[in-house]
Amino acid sequence: KGKYDLLTPRSFELDLRDEIAVRKYFEANSVDFIIHAATVGGIRGVEDKPETVKENLSMVENLLKCKKQNTRVILFGSGAMYGKFRDLKRVKEEEIGKHIPTELYGKSKMLIAQNIKDRDDALCLNIFGCYGFKEKSSRFPTYAIRQNLNHKTIEINQNVMFDYLFIEDLMKIIGFFIENKPEHNILNVTPDESISLKEIAELVNDISDFKSEIVINSEKMNFEYTGDNSLLHSEIPDLTFTSYFEGLKKLYFQLKSFKSSEG
Repeated sequence: KGKYDLLTPRSFELDLRDEIAVRKYFEANSVDFIIHAATVGGIRGVEDKPETVKENLSMVENLLKCKKQNTRVILFGSGAMYGKFRDLKRVKEEEIGKHIPTELYGKSKMLIAQNIKDRDDALCLNIFGCYGFKEKSSRFPTYAIRQNLNHKTIEINQNVMFDYLFIEDLMKIIGFFIENKPEHNILNVTPDESISLKEIAELVNDISDFKSEIVINSEKMNFEYTGDNSLLHSEIPDLTFTSYFEGLKKLYFQLKSFKSSEG
């Protein structure tokens, strides 16, 4: 916010599925760069609605159709585009489309990536997991920390290996690509190290004075969900990531302070 003038319309202010509304918005506002963060579907435990693919594709199509020709766009893809019905072990960008996702959200992200792969004005950043302050309370890092702060058990239905990106690292990467045009326009945005849910819970216990009991309901590991970040490193050679300990520690004290302010 301190570096750029931002336009941040909510969905009730600008429906990106409505081409006429998008066109009028660009006519009324001078937009030099677009970060497209709107999406439909992909909520854990909630079935994607039948219109998920159509609506996600239409939002991107309307932005690309109505923007100025030289305006660049950052889109957010997802590891779900590779098909979450199988182990994704350091999956590479070249594998997009080789396995069709069974869920509509993942399928829509795959189709969007395929549609923009030959454009030089769009960049798709594929996120496998992201955590940080103000994430949904159901997201595991925040859930684990809140359980610990309340001196409760941290319960894991099924352990899984994840790539969890700290939100401040994502902001740093987005900032770089606002200023620099990439050689590749589809990139996995994942940290160098992966982590399991059990390891996150253990780190929370290491950070806190209280040690929560950690209960895992299933002995079997769920499908791994990690992406190869070699292309990202080729674009930003000096890129470094916040360690899980430091990222969780920052989130822990943010949530602890927030809890104290709530009384």
